[in-house]
Amino acid sequence: MKNNRDVRVLIKKIKKMSYRILLNAMLIAVISAFSIYSATYTKTTSYLKKDLIWFFLGIVVYFLFSMIDFKLYRRYSRLIYGINIVSLLAVFAFGVSKLGAKRWIDLGFMNLQPSEFSKIFMVLTFSALLVNNYKNSFSGLKDVIKAGIHILPVFILILKQPDLGTSLTLIAIFGVLIFIHGIDTKTIVIMLGSLVAFVPFAYFFLLKEYQQTRILTFLNPESDILGSGWNVTQSMIAVGSGGLFGKGLFQGTQSKLKFLPESHTDFIGAVYLEETGFVGGLILLALYFALIYNIVRIGNKSNDEYGRLICYGVAAIIFFHTTVNLGMIIGIMPVTGLPLLLMSYGGSSYIFTFMMLGIVQSVKVHSDKY
Repeated sequence: MKNNRDVRVLIKKIKKMSYRILLNAMLIAVISAFSIYSATYTKTTSYLKKDLIWFFLGIVVYFLFSMIDFKLYRRYSRLIYGINIVSLLAVFAFGVSKLGAKRWIDLGFMNLQPSEFSKIFMVLTFSALLVNNYKNSFSGLKDVIKAGIHILPVFILILKQPDLGTSLTLIAIFGVLIFIHGIDTKTIVIMLGSLVAFVPFAYFFLLKEYQQTRILTFLNPESDILGSGWNVTQSMIAVGSGGLFGKGLFQGTQSKLKFLPESHTDFIGAVYLEETGFVGGLILLALYFALIYNIVRIGNKSNDEYGRLICYGVAAIIFFHTTVNLGMIIGIMPVTGLPLLLMSYGGSSYIFTFMMLGIVQSVKVHSDKY
């Protein structure tokens, strides 16, 4: 009898699922597979093979997390917060360094990047904090500071790796969630003013020298075109040479001739735009817009404030990553190292993204009156 009931519950959950999000993600992942192959096939096909493995593993993770009731994360938010802190501390003890940053833990079969998962952990725990402690809305700078203490330890640990892109993502999550939960106009103005005043301090006292150089390069790429400005310059050449319809699939030259570094990771968007052009770019933007729209739609239709905040937090992460990465490859944003989610090669990024989407799906499946 119990087994029959469990099967009925599972079938009911599957029927409640919306496959729009999964379809959006799969379409972007297909584009990613072609782009990664194009960027790397002259050297090796191992990147494509690993990418496909991460993709199928990501699908499993998606369905697994869609079946877990999202309300459990609120109940165990303190435990999740502790796991977040411990995993970030583990990087300093056991992490491996790449390109001047210590962000990864070598598990043998993959390099795990805890800072990727810290973003969704922060959405889950900060949303719980807002719902539990600020039932109506934020009011006054005192509330903002008290809530900010929740994010500050994670922010500092990630900034010390250093990982500027993820640190900025945490600020975006913080801002979006308190805005969606409710905050008065006066406090918003004070926060924006404080943020503007904080920028010069952060530049001179918090950023590493190479991070400062990236910002200066963003303002004037031609100042060091063979050094710090090389990546962005080659990316802009790739995007510009794509024209309206692109050079054709596997016909891009910037990555083939090895002018474009990190072509399968941070600059995968440049590879895609060189081969598909402006039209291909519009298609990719439409897919990301549809993904974000469907996530927000689930949040707005949920009768649970915690679930709504989770959806908006996930949407904020995807929007921030997409805006910063695509802005970077066309030269209107500084290089921060943020990957283009579902496009850039990377196991941690893939698993983290499908985990987020699975949790969003859980909001739809497990909301009482969806």
